Amino acid sequence: MRSTTAAQRAAALAAAGLLIAVAGCSTGSEAAGPAASGPVPAVAAAQVSRVLTAVDQVDPEALDGRLGGAELDVRRAAQTVRAQVATAPEPAALAGRPLMVAVPPAGEWPRWFVTALEPGSGAVPQVVVLEQAGPRDPYRAVASAAVLPGVSLPALAQDGATVEPLPADATGLLATPADALSGYADVLTQGGASSAAATFADDALRDQVLSEQQAERDGVSEFVEYTAAHAPREGALWSLRTADGGALVLGVLSGTRSFTPRGVGVSQTLPADLAALAGRADAPDGLEVRTAEVVVLHVPAVGAAERVSLVAGARGTTGVEVR
Repeated sequence: MRSTTAAQRAAALAAAGLLIAVAGCSTGSEAAGPAASGPVPAVAAAQVSRVLTAVDQVDPEALDGRLGGAELDVRRAAQTVRAQVATAPEPAALAGRPLMVAVPPAGEWPRWFVTALEPGSGAVPQVVVLEQAGPRDPYRAVASAAVLPGVSLPALAQDGATVEPLPADATGLLATPADALSGYADVLTQGGASSAAATFADDALRDQVLSEQQAERDGVSEFVEYTAAHAPREGALWSLRTADGGALVLGVLSGTRSFTPRGVGVSQTLPADLAALAGRADAPDGLEVRTAEVVVLHVPAVGAAERVSLVAGARGTTGVEVR
C-alpha cells in the first residue's frame, strides 16, 4: 500500500509534533541531526519520513532490507502460507498517516523509535517499532500491533523533540516494564491461574489466545498431550514514560504450542496453513507451532487506580516443526 507520499508524511510528522531541525548534510546513515532545543533525537523528522516510505515500499522478495525481528518472522511465514493457500490473510500494511511519532534521545545502538500509522479506509491503526542496529544500518520495522477498538494511545512525556525512554527495571510503576511483559506472558500461558492475572485488565487478545488454546486442548486431549507457553523474546522490549507518570511498554512474546501423541499410531493431519509451514501434511510424532505476540501495554504509576492494560496487540504464526 502506497497511499501516502513522502511529502504528505513529512507534513503529518510536523502536525504530530515531531519538530526536529536538521543542520548540515546527511552522512548516508540514518542518524539524527541536532535539535533546536532539548536532547538530540535519535532520528530526525525528515529521516523518519524516508524510513516510513522505505518500509512501505519494501521489496516482497527482500523483506530483510527493511524488516527485522518478529515483524520479519511473521511476514516471511505469511508469504510461505499465501504461496500455497490463496485465501490466507495478508498481514496489515505498515503504511499511512502518522498519528504519533515518538523518538528517544540519541544514544548507543541499537537506536529505535515508535510510530502509530493510520492507514485510512477504515483500516485499524498500527503501532510500529523501528530499530537501527548500528550507525551504518537502515532502520527496520521490528514489531507492529493493531490498536484495540475504542482504545486511545496514552500521551507521552516530552522533552523538546524527544520522549523519555525507560529501562526494563524502571521503578515507580505498578510493575517494571520487564515484569509487566513477563506477567502478561504468564497470563497468556496460565489464564486466571497466573499470579499476575489480577494485575491486568481484561482484553480481546488475551481472550482470543486463551480461548483458542482451550479449544485445541479439548479437541486433542484424548489422544495427544497438549501444552502452550509464552515468554518474552530476548532483546524485544521498549519502554517510554507517559505524561501521567506511567509507562508505555512495547514487547514481543514467543509462543509455543506443542502436540505430542500419547501412544503409538496416533498421527495428526495439519490444516493447510500449518502444512505449508511444515512442508508436509501430517505429523506422525507430534509437532510444535511457534507464534509471536506483539503487545503494547500501558503500565500505570504506583498508586494509580487502574490496572495494566493492553493498548495494541497482534499475533502471528512464525513457524511449525514436525517431529
